[in-house]
Amino acid sequence: MRPQTMLRTISNDNALAHPGAAEPNGARSDLVSTIGAIASYLQAEANDALAAFERKRGSADRGSPPPQRQLIERALSAAAEAQRRLAEQSARIAYLEQLAMTDELTGLLNRRAFESELRHAVAAARRYGEGGVLIYIDLDNFKPVNDRFGHAAGDHVLRQVARLLKASVRETDFVGRLGGDEFAVLLVRTSWEAGLAYAKRLERALNATYIPWSGATIKLKASFGAQRYGADDSERTLLHRADTAMYRAKRRRTNADALLLS
Repeated sequence: MRPQTMLRTISNDNALAHPGAAEPNGARSDLVSTIGAIASYLQAEANDALAAFERKRGSADRGSPPPQRQLIERALSAAAEAQRRLAEQSARIAYLEQLAMTDELTGLLNRRAFESELRHAVAAARRYGEGGVLIYIDLDNFKPVNDRFGHAAGDHVLRQVARLLKASVRETDFVGRLGGDEFAVLLVRTSWEAGLAYAKRLERALNATYIPWSGATIKLKASFGAQRYGADDSERTLLHRADTAMYRAKRRRTNADALLLS
């Protein structure tokens, strides 16, 4: 089988084995990198072989290329084609990995990606003694927005909330949409006092926001729950505690200024 045909066969086999794959992992990326290195090595070897062949030929017959040269040139062509295809595959895998981590509507981290970052932050707390603050946010009375203005309006509200949250954090922090109208902010390497102050500012900002929609105005309302984390925490219990604090705040909420942080 010619090298070009082998490449097409491998590509087709991958498409059949992983139709519409949306969750590539690091192992596949590593495999592509390894194959790319092999292709580069083979191309370098073929170049060396061609140069050696030309030196051996010297100034002898310069007519039609002998079979050996044709074979080497075909090997070089196949190696170049392999590198091109691998570059395309690497770019596609990077794109799909980004999609697998991103909430399609808001562009924030999705729940799985956010939990992964939270797990890394807790691991860093165990290893280096770094602490931080997790903030859980739930929009109040969001269903009536969909019921009254339609789901397009609800989607618009969620995107505006995501924009506000993303603009309010440092580059080292993380913001995710956990599902529906629930969001979370992870403040890494942050003291409880600084995290609490941030949460209060964010709570005031969200609850003072009005979003225009088709001649009407939608007022945002949100309940917050916050938890500090350290070396003794796990990501799941941490999320649960912050969620519980948020629901306590929601139950006790009497006006837009109510905020419970534990």
